[in-house]
Amino acid sequence: MRITIVTGPFMPLPPAPCGAVERIWYGLAAEFVKRGHHVTFLCRNHPSQVSDETVNGIRYIRRLYMRRTRSIHVDLLKDLLYAMKMMTLLPRADICVTNTFWLPVLASRFRKNAGKLVVAIHRYPKNQMGLYRNCDRLAAVSDAVRDAIVQQTPNVAHLVNVINNPVDTEVFKPPQERRYANGEQTIIYTGRVHPEKGIHILIDAFRMLCPVFPNLRLRIVGPVTKRAGGGGKNYAAKLKTRANGLPVVFSGAVNDPVKLAEALQEAAYYCYPSVAPKGEASPVAPLEAMATGLVPVVSKLEPFNEYIEDGRTGYFFDHNSKCPHKALADVLTTLMTDTNKTEQMSIEAARKAAGFNYERIAKLYLNDWEELLST
Repeated sequence: MRITIVTGPFMPLPPAPCGAVERIWYGLAAEFVKRGHHVTFLCRNHPSQVSDETVNGIRYIRRLYMRRTRSIHVDLLKDLLYAMKMMTLLPRADICVTNTFWLPVLASRFRKNAGKLVVAIHRYPKNQMGLYRNCDRLAAVSDAVRDAIVQQTPNVAHLVNVINNPVDTEVFKPPQERRYANGEQTIIYTGRVHPEKGIHILIDAFRMLCPVFPNLRLRIVGPVTKRAGGGGKNYAAKLKTRANGLPVVFSGAVNDPVKLAEALQEAAYYCYPSVAPKGEASPVAPLEAMATGLVPVVSKLEPFNEYIEDGRTGYFFDHNSKCPHKALADVLTTLMTDTNKTEQMSIEAARKAAGFNYERIAKLYLNDWEELLST
């Protein structure tokens, strides 16, 4: 199969600092090549990377250098310009998969030889799916995203297929040493440092826990800048003020997956308290934590149901309650006090995450694409 992957205009591919979506497709491309397929990447340029090269059997074509702005309208215009440029570079292929906004619209009309068009839906839809009615597949990353697509745009329901996000289980794996021994223990959050992630709830819950668990620490790992999807320096400053006097460490972005895995392996507990019901499609961060054997504590959002079973592979807390920080503190207390159950859940969490490995998810994509090509 000849496969073209076109990622978005605002983030490069690894090893440059990038987002979760870019890391996902970078990893999947390697799996496709292992199975004998030909892969071409069209992606945003980066000063540390050359414009054209072939590495490990994958061809990379890098063009343009765009930065995200505070205006969705400006960003959509930039995406259009990016799509128009990439249109001229699309090779003849069997499959063309992209997570860009405008490229599927343009390619479905003007580049029939680009291959079957697959739109990777990694975000909650916002009534734009009708634009892709002439594409061949809408690849939703969770049942929640599929349901939203069908509800918003019923006439594209026949195009939707659900394939979950993968996790690199070769990198994200449990530590060799036992986690829950006596001594200093850390709760860790990984992800964008943005208001919709509910980090303020976690800090308030942590303040309640500190007097009871004096050896407890909190570590916040993730990008702060708006360019990288964070809430900006002012928001980060507010969080630090909120955490004043507490043993809280803000580590910033960790772009190296190996170092991120090490941070998770060093922690004892994991929390992802998102408050964005329409901002989460299928977050990879909790899945990466689970792969290292951490038991995730997450808010009650539907996408988490893909891999978290309450009381078995993780815990939910009610982020819509009158006192969400107390609800979170109560759940974390259960996690930290019932050590025997937590250790058993740790095994179950890692086992569940293993089912989302790159090899399996790549196979699901390839099987789906082979079916598309046969019709």
